[in-house]
Amino acid sequence: MSKKFKVILSILIVTLLVFVGYKVFLSPKGVEGAKAVTIHVINEDEDVDKTFEYNTDYEFLLELLEEKQEELGITFEKYDFGTMVVGMLDYVADPNKQEYFHVSINGEDALTGPGEIPLIDEDVYTFELKNY
Repeated sequence: MSKKFKVILSILIVTLLVFVGYKVFLSPKGVEGAKAVTIHVINEDEDVDKTFEYNTDYEFLLELLEEKQEELGITFEKYDFGTMVVGMLDYVADPNKQEYFHVSINGEDALTGPGEIPLIDEDVYTFELKNY
């Protein structure tokens, strides 16, 4: 084998190990079992401040949002890095106005998208229309 091939193979193996290590040790873990969660939607432009309470067995927020998509009037946009919520209660954030739906969990800013936010019993997931 050539030296170039060995280097490329080594890089691929290290990349694979880093990916597996992230998935096993660092990525958010879903919580199994029944849980009661709250979805809170705030859109001051439309005078909206609504709360929805759900009992679910889903492990991640995106799963619940997809099931309740029609009821919550959610619009999703899929990207290479995940799925984003761009609309709630039939209002779609306007990028020309620099709007987006900010996600927080119990008042703390979410660090990932809804596909990686684990559902935890009694947590409140807030979607607030904001400008950047």
